[in-house]
Amino acid sequence: MKTQLFALSVLSAASCAVQAQSSVTVYGALDSYLELASAGNGTVTRISSGGAMGSRFGFRGTEDLGSGLKANFVLEAGILMDTGASTGTATIPTSTVPTGAAYMFQRLATVGLSGDFGAVNIGRQYTPHFGTMAAFDPAGFTMSGALNYYAGPGVGINGGSLADATTRRDNSIQYTTPTWGGFKANLFYAFGESNGAGGQPKSTGNTLNIAAGYSSSTLSAQASYMTEKTIYLVGNTDKYTVLAASYDFGAIKPSAIFVRRRGDMAGAPSLDAYQIGASAPVGVGKLIATYGQLKNKTTANSDSKAIGVRYDYPLSKRTTIYGGATRISNQAAAGYTISGGGGSSPGLALSAVGQSPKSVYAGIAHMF
Repeated sequence: MKTQLFALSVLSAASCAVQAQSSVTVYGALDSYLELASAGNGTVTRISSGGAMGSRFGFRGTEDLGSGLKANFVLEAGILMDTGASTGTATIPTSTVPTGAAYMFQRLATVGLSGDFGAVNIGRQYTPHFGTMAAFDPAGFTMSGALNYYAGPGVGINGGSLADATTRRDNSIQYTTPTWGGFKANLFYAFGESNGAGGQPKSTGNTLNIAAGYSSSTLSAQASYMTEKTIYLVGNTDKYTVLAASYDFGAIKPSAIFVRRRGDMAGAPSLDAYQIGASAPVGVGKLIATYGQLKNKTTANSDSKAIGVRYDYPLSKRTTIYGGATRISNQAAAGYTISGGGGSSPGLALSAVGQSPKSVYAGIAHMF
């Protein structure tokens, strides 16, 4: 009996030790806003989701494996706060995901290891291409972030297909280096997993992305280069280059982002986009302003300009109210519209190509 009690006590202690080395956190962000928007067919008053941050909930966990090695995971699902719906339904096909397929965790689903060597994560995750732009956009690629409306630049007139969206990729593996003297790099690869059906090359959907950057207390700069074997144009490779920088003067933090997209086949988009922006502390809150342009070198009269301003006012460490205004000026053959960040409510549909949408909005975001 004593032996059994001793064994149970040892097992119980071991179990507690394992639990002490592991942790799982439930987290999320709930963001909803009221907007008065016009897209050429009169003003519409509506409730939308994801003005200052995409609404979400998720689970993240880590286990200490010893000697500085840790196992990590993240599972993150998107929510539309205006309807309670999930953002996890595929509206277009990819090499591996059919139209109508349901994502349980559309925003993130990764597992990996981290340690002195850096970190390796596998699953559905953000590309360094998107991460570079979002990190240097004072609006965080949400409402009033000019470059956000051009999807980096992605969909739109001669922009390709949503199937080639560059924000996140399925079936990916990413290595992130440790930070050495302010320098850090990412190596990212996603498998399209095409079986060659329908005449598609087996490389269709494959994506390679390399990024490197430097950050100090004031100066930050980063570059990213990505190639993608496209789905919308079989046999084509789209190439994306991003250059971004910011400098924190204390009273104001200006930033600049330049993006170039080129395909290597006739009919592929040839797009340039840039954004200049700044954030500045005003009272206890933060004032954000951006201006951006998209230059379409493939189709005439398809350029676009966007401008936005927003003020974020924290009520606490977890709750922020915000308000702003934004406008897109489309040329006659351009059809870009205003929306929040990825996984937010869809932008108001234009009454016709060439219309110039605008929005005035106010909302609240709460993190938990």
